[in-house]
Amino acid sequence: MRENEDFDPEQTVADIENRVQDRFPDAEPALVHEEAVAAVDQYADAPVKDFVDIIAEREARARVDEALSED
Repeated sequence: MRENEDFDPEQTVADIENRVQDRFPDAEPALVHEEAVAAVDQYADAPVKDFVDIIAEREARARVDEALSED
């Protein structure tokens, strides 16, 4: 289990941004960043951080996909 003090939200956001941008190369970097930050912030207070990166990435991917579909 990852302790709260081991959780680096900035690094988690950066990692998620990279993976989501790779999956959606046509997405604006600002959109990818915004969605990554929003997804990580949603779980910043979770008592266990083990799966924040996985869950937040799924949410960010879904939001970016939805935004691209609306265009």
